[in-house]
Amino acid sequence: MGVPLKLFCFPFAGGNVWAFRQLARRLEGRIEVCPIEPPGRGRRRAEPCIDQWPALVEDLLGELVPRLSGPYAFLGYSLGALVALEAAHELAARSGPALAAPVALFACASRGPRAITHGPLMHRMDDMAMFEAVRRLGGIPDQVLESPELIALSAPSLRADLTLYETYVPRRQPLHRVPVHAYHGRGDTSVDDTYLSWRDETDGTFHARGFDGAHMFLDSATDALAEALMTDLTCPAAPHALAG
Repeated sequence: MGVPLKLFCFPFAGGNVWAFRQLARRLEGRIEVCPIEPPGRGRRRAEPCIDQWPALVEDLLGELVPRLSGPYAFLGYSLGALVALEAAHELAARSGPALAAPVALFACASRGPRAITHGPLMHRMDDMAMFEAVRRLGGIPDQVLESPELIALSAPSLRADLTLYETYVPRRQPLHRVPVHAYHGRGDTSVDDTYLSWRDETDGTFHARGFDGAHMFLDSATDALAEALMTDLTCPAAPHALAG
């Protein structure tokens, strides 16, 4: 039996590895889901959060590189899609015989990097206003705003992640020969059709899929997401194929 494919998953702003627990259960025995824990949350809560791109990518690669044996893919959710993209670029810069590129990159619930626009900067707001702004985008359940304890606990990681998002500068060059899949919620008004600009992030194949639900279809359409990942990781997409 061959080595199972590893799917390294990067969470949304303020998220941690628990965001992917349901997906991991759906894919158990078929794909090895490997969630990546950013500093400042979960098992790394005692570490300071990182709000600068070079430092974050260097930190995460320190965790990733020793685990890149055999075939692997990246999945990033919302902000995590940008993190996955930056990790893939940095791995390409370090490429060698022992460091292969990912077989695919899945950008979920994310505007393409060149389609990102900003209104009032959320990372500069006070905690309550910051959480309310993210809630309006569909990224935070209403009940979180009802808990001052949860807000105080989660504010540092959310602020660091929003700083990353709101200071991101797109790369000039696309990934080389890495297939990119843009997954979006059909009801996600924070993304709309800007997911299509992910096609500019690779000179390889591009494929898009829509799912029932809004921004957090990771939770509301887990079964459909798991099946799509199985399909797209075993059946290469045609160049620039689209599925609504």
